[in-house]
Amino acid sequence: MFGGKESVEALHLSAESSQETISEAQRLSDEICQMLLAAGYFRARIPTLPPFDKMLGGLAWCITASNVDVDVDLHFDEEMTLGQKIKLGENVIAALRKMECPCQLQPHQLQGLDFQALFLVFQWLFKH
Repeated sequence: MFGGKESVEALHLSAESSQETISEAQRLSDEICQMLLAAGYFRARIPTLPPFDKMLGGLAWCITASNVDVDVDLHFDEEMTLGQKIKLGENVIAALRKMECPCQLQPHQLQGLDFQALFLVFQWLFKH
């Protein structure tokens, strides 16, 4: 799904990251996208959509699809500004806490694309 220098930048990794770190991030990102596709979130297959948008949109979609009343705005729109995306990310974190997600995702982990932390949250959401 990713390749070359662009993948390192898209995954928010430094150019000095080890190949093992890059490979693991790519693997987890791909696995998350496959889980999202299997669940019906088809925006995960859009190749031009940045990884952050896929993860944020996927989380908002999963929480909304769970039908748990979390009383926060989780509407994702491609035309959102970075500030609006950050606010949505904070709303996603708040919703996960209200849902009592055992994986305590922090805003910086979402914004920084911590795929290990995100993978655990997505696994929990799909089982929830």
